[in-house]
Amino acid sequence: MKILAILAVIVASLQVVHSSKILFLAPFNGPSHWFMLKHFIRELTERGHEVTCLTALKFGAKLDNYTEVLIEPPYPLQASFPLSELYNSQSYSSDFNNLFLYWRLGLATSRHGFETANVQNFLKRDDLHFDLVVSEQFFQESWLMFAHKYNAPIVTISTYGYSDFMDRAMGLLTSWSCVPHMLLDYESKMNFFQRVYNVVLSTVDYLVREYYYLPQMNKMAKEFFGGLEKKQGFLPSVQSLEKSISVILINSHPTLAKPRPKMITLVDIAGAHIRPPKPLPHEMKRFMDEAKHGVIYFSLGAYMQSSAMPVEKRLILLKVFSKLKQRVIWKFETDQIENVPDNVMITKWAPQNDILAHEKVVLFISHGGQFGTFESMYHGVPTLFIPFFGDQHRNAIRAVRSGYAAKILFADITEESIHALILELTESNRQYYRRAKEISFLFRDTIANPMNESIFWMEYVIRHKGAPHLKFNGVNYSVVEYLLLDLIACVLLGVVIVIGVVRLFCRRKANKTSDKQKKYE
Repeated sequence: MKILAILAVIVASLQVVHSSKILFLAPFNGPSHWFMLKHFIRELTERGHEVTCLTALKFGAKLDNYTEVLIEPPYPLQASFPLSELYNSQSYSSDFNNLFLYWRLGLATSRHGFETANVQNFLKRDDLHFDLVVSEQFFQESWLMFAHKYNAPIVTISTYGYSDFMDRAMGLLTSWSCVPHMLLDYESKMNFFQRVYNVVLSTVDYLVREYYYLPQMNKMAKEFFGGLEKKQGFLPSVQSLEKSISVILINSHPTLAKPRPKMITLVDIAGAHIRPPKPLPHEMKRFMDEAKHGVIYFSLGAYMQSSAMPVEKRLILLKVFSKLKQRVIWKFETDQIENVPDNVMITKWAPQNDILAHEKVVLFISHGGQFGTFESMYHGVPTLFIPFFGDQHRNAIRAVRSGYAAKILFADITEESIHALILELTESNRQYYRRAKEISFLFRDTIANPMNESIFWMEYVIRHKGAPHLKFNGVNYSVVEYLLLDLIACVLLGVVIVIGVVRLFCRRKANKTSDKQKKYE
């Protein structure tokens, strides 16, 4: 009996691992996006799942249970969106320009990926089966047709945060009266003029997306998956595939973006890519450990490379850094930089999360990308934002409003302006430091580790065959039905008819009374 009891305990304690086949779609070759998505791939493979990934960037390390289908050559991002243009122009500070940037980027990168030889060969294969399709939610909707090909449920990962169309995919209409558009930095309590602008921007976004952008994506999907019609019958529209998404994992957190109405299948996972810090390279660790007055970390991300910065701005920054008592680590992508001050370390590659976790870091100078913003919040580091395009302006303004950051446009950088801001953030006002630590506590205080929660939902969707029981039926309603406009129209029509009948009755009665009076006269 004792032996049986021991065996029972052992069996009960064993974790039953169900290995699933997962197709991971990452056709956009943004380096920072891929950096986040890699964490999900690694986690899935470590938990025993077999992952096949269509990607424009290599994973860079050997993983068990991982197959890579490379989009070669990758889409020429820098040729289409030159760094010199981004550094020297303020065109992408316009909300409408940024909207069209996303649509143009989505259509171009989606088509490019489909047309590459490896993806074409993958499309022709009929010997594969997948239990789940995981796709980045970044304007590659035509790629959702892979879910139809393999009759698999869909989970998407939004690397940049919320958008109205994600709400609609889950059957929820965004309330434009109190929920700002994804590109806007407004508070949820908007004044009249902000609400007007929010409605205008959101309406343009909705109309162009529904009547131009998605039809283009639908046309593209039918072009590259046309052969499926002979085997599986009529192809669903991209719009219907978007509505069939089971869960959307969203890189968002209420400390930066204000809470909004949501469904259970819209899941906040900000910080999922943040792992416990690893030991720093020896030389970098010594440089930081010996910094008596702290360290400033400067990085403009993986795309906005510092090496492409205009020389005059670079010289200004080097001169300012030379005046500081802090040490500076600058992620700079080439060796072509001269007159580097003794207190500045130039490095082509920087383990950003590990650097920000170091106790000596007193300031992060950043372009305002979503991932770096969340890392600075997680580690409680005051931040100086230099935003360029996309959601960077929004992230910067929200962080400034939260009280732990400051912001300056690249065009406004002078020796005096940026020096004054650095001193304000590191020495003059300790409130930035205190607020950064408060933000860190709020950011980390979650019900579950965001990566664990993300994997839970992926496996949940697999276990429950798409989890249709979680899908709100409102997703199948038209806007007219959803807002009861048809009912309101019927009621108004009924009121009009009743008023008309009453008026007609009163008129006839009045006429009869008038006729009687005339008769007596």
